[in-house]
Amino acid sequence: MVIVDTSFKRIQELIKEKISIEELGQVLSDLGMELDNVEGDEIKIEITAERIDLITPEGLARAVNCYKGFTKKYEEVKLSTEKNNYVHKVDSSVKEYRPYTRSFVVKGLTFVDENIKSLMWIQEKIHDTYGRKRKKVAIGVYNLNKVNFPITYTVKKPEEIKFVPLGMNTIMNGREILQKHPTGKNYASLLEGFEYYPLQIDAKGQVLSLPPIINSDNLGKIDNQTKDIFVECTGPDEDSLDNVLNILATMFYDWGGKIFSVKIESENGVFVCPSLKTRDETINIKTIKNLIGLDLKPNEVVELLQKMEYSVLKTEGEKITVKIPSIRTDIWHEVDIADDVARGYGYNNIVPTLPNVSTIGNMLPLNILIEDICNFLIGFNLIELKTFALTNHQDQFEKMNLVVEEYVSLGKNTQDQNLNMVRKWLLPELIKALVANRNKEYPQNVFEIGTVIIPDNKKDVRARNVDKLTCLVCEDKTDFTKIKQVLDSIMSFLDLEYEIKETEHNSFIPGRVGRVLIQGKESGIVGEISPEVLEKWDLKMPLAGLELDLSKILKLLTLKK
Repeated sequence: MVIVDTSFKRIQELIKEKISIEELGQVLSDLGMELDNVEGDEIKIEITAERIDLITPEGLARAVNCYKGFTKKYEEVKLSTEKNNYVHKVDSSVKEYRPYTRSFVVKGLTFVDENIKSLMWIQEKIHDTYGRKRKKVAIGVYNLNKVNFPITYTVKKPEEIKFVPLGMNTIMNGREILQKHPTGKNYASLLEGFEYYPLQIDAKGQVLSLPPIINSDNLGKIDNQTKDIFVECTGPDEDSLDNVLNILATMFYDWGGKIFSVKIESENGVFVCPSLKTRDETINIKTIKNLIGLDLKPNEVVELLQKMEYSVLKTEGEKITVKIPSIRTDIWHEVDIADDVARGYGYNNIVPTLPNVSTIGNMLPLNILIEDICNFLIGFNLIELKTFALTNHQDQFEKMNLVVEEYVSLGKNTQDQNLNMVRKWLLPELIKALVANRNKEYPQNVFEIGTVIIPDNKKDVRARNVDKLTCLVCEDKTDFTKIKQVLDSIMSFLDLEYEIKETEHNSFIPGRVGRVLIQGKESGIVGEISPEVLEKWDLKMPLAGLELDLSKILKLLTLKK
């Protein structure tokens, strides 16, 4: 959830008709949001993360105006038709660093202190939420009268980038900004390891910004005298940049500004920004009925869609074609449109009914088995753990004295380099938990029931989920007998016959490890963890463990019935 800080006075100024704070709270509730807090004129509104168009007071007001019928239709942003020479060049050198940029120009704004504060707040809110702490999107706003076109987005060596960063009074180079400037230090990791740093410069060589870190103090300072601005953003994904600029352009349009397009010139061609592209989508009334259970007539659906900021293009029998505004980045599928119809109708107005079915809902057999085993093992004096599904191949293989096998990788661009794969078995993750609790008293006997991911080329997603049960016994006199007693108890509880066949496994002590065969089907492994593995984990206590495949056990139990 995202909290929008604004004032009721500001919202009231933007809404076309008078509305009480109670009415505002009800509309927000109907739209799936919440009036989180009211202190005098100051209000906090909790919006859902996917509705970034509502992060601005202007966006909220647009939604309220349409919902309450204060506006007859959604007002599209109109680009100025005046000729201009606003060109933004993208050098091919940036593609290895932060490859994309977007921009537009706004003229005729009136900046008062409240607007300036609002702009700064919205900019940082987008950075922190949708922009993923500037990794995905970073925005820069500049005084247009100080900027000379064309603008060039390029890269330079850190020592060659020299300008006065926002909030400072001395010239600093790129590396100094990351080391000494407060904002530079906060976001230095985004440029970590880069030989060159990206930057925006104008036709006279003035530096606009070192994205995604900081703007120039000379060009990036907005005050009460500013009337015209240049807005740009950078990031690794074009769609995300277009989405953000559409929302900002709409906001400035609602401020009374004239929006001018900018030509983005790159090796991929020339295109105009902001895109403000709308999309047409056709939805069937039968689909709406099946999804939300409302038997609505076409004219009723049209009215509800208009309440939710759609423009209805045509109606043909059961099919309705709508235009989706450029700011509605949350609409991916006709299910999203059906959800908006329900919001327009009001979820609280839908009368709950019992489904006309002859069956009764119940827990899945696997979940019943898991719950029963959990209760049993807790009664057996084992502590239940829940470890993370994401891990690394060092813990899963190398520390377990195993050769690295095929696994589901997270790729090379994970933010946390200690997380590079999805776990393939549970036992190493439980050992990791014991390592974190070495300063606690013993015995430490634990278990976990969880899902692991096994690569499988026969599946359409090239992997399959397997539910596993893992137990570890860790105390002064741990041996094979103690972990076998746990296994005996589990099998007795499940009323299953099993046997242990001696095997070899590099994570366990030779001669003290075996495959678990339940009714002749191999279903797991049990044994004493080898001293070499304990040494790699820096564990001093002996350790014995087992890991069983619950999916196979469930099949055996089902066949037995």
